[in-house]
Amino acid sequence: MRSRYQTRRGISLAETVVSTLLIGFVLVSTLTIVAPLTRSNTVHANSLVATNLARELSDEIATKAFIDSSPDSQDALGFDAGDSTFLRSTYDDIDDYHKWSSSPPKHSLGGIYTSMTGWTREVSVDHVMITEPSKDSPTYTGLKRVTVIVYKDGTALASMTTLHSSTADTLGFAGPTR
Repeated sequence: MRSRYQTRRGISLAETVVSTLLIGFVLVSTLTIVAPLTRSNTVHANSLVATNLARELSDEIATKAFIDSSPDSQDALGFDAGDSTFLRSTYDDIDDYHKWSSSPPKHSLGGIYTSMTGWTREVSVDHVMITEPSKDSPTYTGLKRVTVIVYKDGTALASMTTLHSSTADTLGFAGPTR
């Protein structure tokens, strides 16, 4: 005797279409979540690299004397006689870094950091008012503001500002004096 109900074998075309649509919706939803997370990780990594590049150059500048030992004007910012625009290792005072820029970033001996295409570091050095360091001074005050900015593809990712005083040269540093 034959059973009235037959067991099903396989799946229908309709079930296949529905399951494919469901899987498609889940994949699209997952991709809309994963893409911003990936972008966020890249932005965070670039921000860390930029901060380290800015800190490295700021630390290098901090090791230099406040003023040069040459008899040039104290008001002058920029290169002095004997400084090479290509080798930062020849920079002997803070203001030698004024308007310095490098793309891609270079270390002090002139070598280029690898895989840094699109990155730029630039420095500005300004005389500032002692009573209000956020204001520039046209003349020597004994206080300089050094700003290092790091860019990636034209977008500023890190900025580091430090103040340097002429009295720092006399505190345990046997450098040039005036």
